[in-house]
Amino acid sequence: MRALFHPILHAAHLIEARLRDALAATGLQPRQARMLMAIAELGPIKQSQLAQAFDLAPPTMTVMLTRLEHEGLVDRHSQAGNKQTAIALTDAGRALLSDIERAWLSVDHHLRHCFGDTEAEAFSRAALHLRAALGGKPPHRCEGEDR
Repeated sequence: MRALFHPILHAAHLIEARLRDALAATGLQPRQARMLMAIAELGPIKQSQLAQAFDLAPPTMTVMLTRLEHEGLVDRHSQAGNKQTAIALTDAGRALLSDIERAWLSVDHHLRHCFGDTEAEAFSRAALHLRAALGGKPPHRCEGEDR
């Protein structure tokens, strides 16, 4: 008997490998690219909120952000009246956003080429349904929290 999830896991691995190749010129790994795009969308955000949005343990988030900070892509700055620091993109981080979007579009284009538009859209909807059924969600600002 073949495990039901195995082809899904394998497909995800292959998609991530294609994305890694598409991002190679930026020097970013797929998770780093997702992090930069989320920070761009969410605006200056507390590290704890970002960890919660990505469902990551705080120490894991610290390591990721430290790497991005050393690369000059994010900046940590104190917020007035708040003990926690906010994470924001630097100019260098913002400059990579269009490259990241191009890499994502190239992977989308490949999937559409493999499946056709209709089936690629159906596959994406099925993946969204699977993510939700498994308790996953896209990164978002946490309810009731300020920037």
